[in-house]
Amino acid sequence: MINNIEQLEQYIKTKYQNEASGHDWFHIYRVTYLALNLAQPQDDCEYIKLLALLHEELDDKLNPDDALQQLKNILADHHIEPTLYSRLIKDIQSIGYKGGFHQVDRTRAAMIVSDADLLDAMGAIGIARTFQYNGQVKHAPFYDPALAKVELNNYADYRQKKRNAIAHFDEKLLKLKDLIVTDKGQKLANKRHQRMVQFVEDFFSELAESGVDISDRFLIE
Repeated sequence: MINNIEQLEQYIKTKYQNEASGHDWFHIYRVTYLALNLAQPQDDCEYIKLLALLHEELDDKLNPDDALQQLKNILADHHIEPTLYSRLIKDIQSIGYKGGFHQVDRTRAAMIVSDADLLDAMGAIGIARTFQYNGQVKHAPFYDPALAKVELNNYADYRQKKRNAIAHFDEKLLKLKDLIVTDKGQKLANKRHQRMVQFVEDFFSELAESGVDISDRFLIE
C-alpha cells in the first residue's frame, strides 16, 4: 500500500496550478483519470495513480537539470517507500513522445500512463493544448508559409527549432494513434484522431479561402 498519496496529489495540484504551457494540474488530472480508466482489474491501480501524478516531474520542458534530485526529495517528503524510487524513475523516464526519438521499452504501468498522456495530446483537447504551447512557449505563429519546410532531424531540433503550430500535427499528433497499446486507449484514440484530421482539413481550407499560400502544407495519411 502506498501511503500519503492524497497529500502528494495536493502537492502536485499546487505545484502545477499556474503552469501555462498545457502541462498544468488539469492535464495531470486528466491523465490520472484516463490511466485509471485504461487499467484492468489485475493492474496495480494505486501505483498507476502515483505514476500518473508524477509523470511530468522529469520533463525537460518543465523542470530543471536537477529534476531527478527534486523528484527524490518529493518522494522522501511524502514518505513514499524508497523501494519504489528506481521503479518510478525508470517508468517516468519512459513516458512521453519525445519527438519520436529515443523510445524505450515500457512496463505495463508505464504503457498505461503513457497511453493516457498521449490521449491528452489528441482530439479537441490536444488541439487546444498545441496552440496554447506554441503561443506560450515557442512564441511562434500558427501558420507562416516561410516556416512550412522546417525539418527535424533529432530530438534537439524537435525541442528548439521554431516552426508553425499546425506543423505539430504532422510531427506528432497524427502519429499518436499508432502508438497507443491498450485496448480501451485504441478506441479512444481512433475517435480523437478523426477529430484532428477534420480540424486540419478545415484549417487549411480556411487559410486557402483567405488567400494564404498553403502549397507546402503536409499531407494527411
